Amino acid sequence: MTNVGLEKEMKDQFFSVAERLFKEEKKAEATPLYRYVIEHETDSHDPTCILCQYRLFQCLVGVSSEDNREALEHFEPFYTRLPEDFRLDAILLMANVCYSLADWKKVDLYGDELHTLAQNVFNKLNNEKNVKKLQTERHLVVYYGHGLRIKGYILTMQGRYEDAKKYVAEYSDLSWFPGLDEVGKKEVEKFRTWGKGNMLILELSTGNSSVLPEFIEYLDENPNIILQGMLGAIKAANKFYFSVDEMLEKFSEKLPPINADVTYIDGTQLFQFWYEKALYSFKRNKIIVGIDELLYALYLAHKMKYYAGFEKCTSLYREHGDYATEQQKWNYKHIVEGVFDS
Repeated sequence: MTNVGLEKEMKDQFFSVAERLFKEEKKAEATPLYRYVIEHETDSHDPTCILCQYRLFQCLVGVSSEDNREALEHFEPFYTRLPEDFRLDAILLMANVCYSLADWKKVDLYGDELHTLAQNVFNKLNNEKNVKKLQTERHLVVYYGHGLRIKGYILTMQGRYEDAKKYVAEYSDLSWFPGLDEVGKKEVEKFRTWGKGNMLILELSTGNSSVLPEFIEYLDENPNIILQGMLGAIKAANKFYFSVDEMLEKFSEKLPPINADVTYIDGTQLFQFWYEKALYSFKRNKIIVGIDELLYALYLAHKMKYYAGFEKCTSLYREHGDYATEQQKWNYKHIVEGVFDS
């Protein structure tokens, strides 16, 4: 066998082992094998090489904002070369990473791209006979719905609440989606649940605090999205200066501890919540409480290497730091100096 043949055989073996490890959730062990295939492939358009680039991106995404940004920048030139089914998963992950980086322009871009691609794949499956089975990680309705959900979120961020409601209403009822098996029906129910909560948040975001009792009941019935819901509510409370004390008293203890192992999405939302909660306390002249909450946010930003968030926290601390206790000053100093473990 020639050297070229041996090298190809070795690459194929490395790829096969890497895929097995990846499926076993052993991403750290799979990473160097994917790197080997990429580094020893001269054709950057080779399908296996492109898939390795995607797998490497999946392996490298974690809690660290700095590492996620680097992984995203490395992968972006390759994702359009993936087959459509793999590309659906890739774009959804890219949108989530951009959300964690607060890169709203790219979140919007990938949300549009995700919805368009899901629509195209949907049409193709409907119109063509004997189309091969999709190799997506989730049911097709997930990508279709998340494209709408992302668009609704971006419009909410832009203050275009009535426009956002149209997208929320659309993903709230996807029961019409063809080919729904039991898995698909469960996904449709998730979007219905998210849609109900996001409609209530949109009402709060326009200052309609009368829906708070209904929103608290909603969170009580859906404890798995308490963090996301509380974040939306406290942002609205800070904007319109209404009280969410009842909600905070009821659900704050159910939030993940700041030192818990969380996903990069939950970590980002937890940071945003404690930052907004500090603002909420400062507005009510609860300065010492607010500084504690700001230190929670600062610690999370440090842990995630979220430098933009870290700078926001240090800036806000300087406005209130004269009122800090000696213990709070000590905590602040040690977080800023990076003494606390990440």
